[in-house]
Amino acid sequence: MRRRDRRVLDKTSIISTYRDQAFDANLRAMKRFALTFLFALVAMNTTPNSAFGSPIETPPWAWRKGSFGISGSTEYFWTHANYGPTRGEYSRLAGDNNLTDFQTWVRARYAFWPKFSVYGGAGLTQVRVLDTFNEKTNSGLSDAFVGGHFVVWREWLRMVAEIEAGMPISSVTRYQISPLVNDGAMYGRALLHLRKDIGALKIFGYVGARLPTEGLAKTLHYGAFAEVPLGKIMLGGGVDGIETLLNDDLTLAERSLTTSSANGGSFRYRTFDPALLRARGWIGFKPGNTVEIRAGYDKTLTGLRTAEGQAITLNVVFSSIPRRTRATGISENPDERISAPGTTDSFKLDSEQTDPDVIKPGNDFQPGTSGSDLNETERLLDGK
Repeated sequence: MRRRDRRVLDKTSIISTYRDQAFDANLRAMKRFALTFLFALVAMNTTPNSAFGSPIETPPWAWRKGSFGISGSTEYFWTHANYGPTRGEYSRLAGDNNLTDFQTWVRARYAFWPKFSVYGGAGLTQVRVLDTFNEKTNSGLSDAFVGGHFVVWREWLRMVAEIEAGMPISSVTRYQISPLVNDGAMYGRALLHLRKDIGALKIFGYVGARLPTEGLAKTLHYGAFAEVPLGKIMLGGGVDGIETLLNDDLTLAERSLTTSSANGGSFRYRTFDPALLRARGWIGFKPGNTVEIRAGYDKTLTGLRTAEGQAITLNVVFSSIPRRTRATGISENPDERISAPGTTDSFKLDSEQTDPDVIKPGNDFQPGTSGSDLNETERLLDGK
């Protein structure tokens, strides 16, 4: 075989190897996406999170144009008491009344620009109520929502603004008998997320407001948390809560008509001028740069005219890998970072410029520099 033919075959083999590596990388990413999506669907079968619309999820603190993510959040909440008109005091529901609430929320995200990303999703809820007369359940899609995140500041303190709008999928009537699975109100929500890193410790939180329709009270929402990584394990905790900003258009007696007939007297939904302070703790696991899993426990500490209770939570987050340049496997812009929705850490992709099994160490192979990779490969094979 002539030398020229051998060179062509060698170049073809190298190009084929690079293409196989790129295909394998894409296949692994697709497998991770599929596994995480299936995990979220499994979580959906055991259902929801927060009676005040979609759960407030820690945003990506940085993302790349064209990146995407998907997350699933599940909560199992149970209560047999309400906080009363005096802060911190609560009383048991009448008789042996109690309420259990399963919620699952799934959301997907896409970044149109490095400083702006949008998301959307929906919630599925199942509520079981045991009252004086019988046991009753209700389940179904609760709310759908869309929102966006905007990078405001990313220097010594990271700041990301969030705007969200939600609407109920199922309606609520004043004298409804079946358990409520939502507030039955549209809402708008605006939040400012903040984060400060002190060594390995991540301190983050949010503050903002929620504005529902149906005459419900307009509320302030806030939270403060900390998380520390221990290898692939994360430990975190903090507090969050709500306070009434603008009072309910109805009276407590009028609002209680629905909660009494539908939810056994529990103020889990359609609460009157609520306030709540809740403690949260979680343990997380990060098997790779694109997947995070967190399991937690929540306990209400004090409140006004809302349900006293506790919950077990599960959150799974998947983020895409930034696009790479053709054949070389080098990130298009290594200075850009991507993180998952809900993550408290960002990362850079590894940038291996060559495969030592294809191009032996010690040579001056530089993919993508002067001319095409084919010309560079031919130069090496010619010994120039």
